[in-house]
Amino acid sequence: MGKKALRAAERKLQEARKAEKKARRRRRLLLLMALAGGGAAAGVFAGRGKAPGGSGTVTFRDDEPNGLSAMMGQLMEVYMQEPKKKAVADSMNVSIAIQDITAPDVATTITFKGSDISIANGVTPDAQIYIGTELGLLLSMSGAGQGLQMLKWLQTEEGKELLKAFREGRFKVKGVLLRAPQMMKLQALLAPDED
Repeated sequence: MGKKALRAAERKLQEARKAEKKARRRRRLLLLMALAGGGAAAGVFAGRGKAPGGSGTVTFRDDEPNGLSAMMGQLMEVYMQEPKKKAVADSMNVSIAIQDITAPDVATTITFKGSDISIANGVTPDAQIYIGTELGLLLSMSGAGQGLQMLKWLQTEEGKELLKAFREGRFKVKGVLLRAPQMMKLQALLAPDED
């Protein structure tokens, strides 16, 4: 084997190791999110720490909300009418940006000050957590559930597509590790009721 071929083989091996390391990090993050989801609901309802509270109002920062902002605002308004969902929101204090990576103009930032929620078009500079993915993929996660439910969901076709998106870099999340409890509360808020 010549020197050039040996160097090329070494480069390919290094690239494969880097790709595997990146994939392992993504799998760990996804597993952390899945396992922590059930704990979030328990923490919220156990009343740990001082909750910000709130009146359950949803306001829009922009005169004309874009489609994603309007959709998320309507969803939050419905949730704030449900006592269990409002109780989860009452304990939240975070700003979360959601962006469709296939259409970057389709983005919204949801800010929770307890259950007083404001929604702005775009990714605002005050966003503490960023979620960037294809909108259809994000919407499919609404049926994921929490904890063990999410692990079962990951075995479905939709779950497998999410895992594939993580591996391929089509599902980007920033700020979650620093604010994992808030992300878990968001997951509890968006998860379907177990009734």
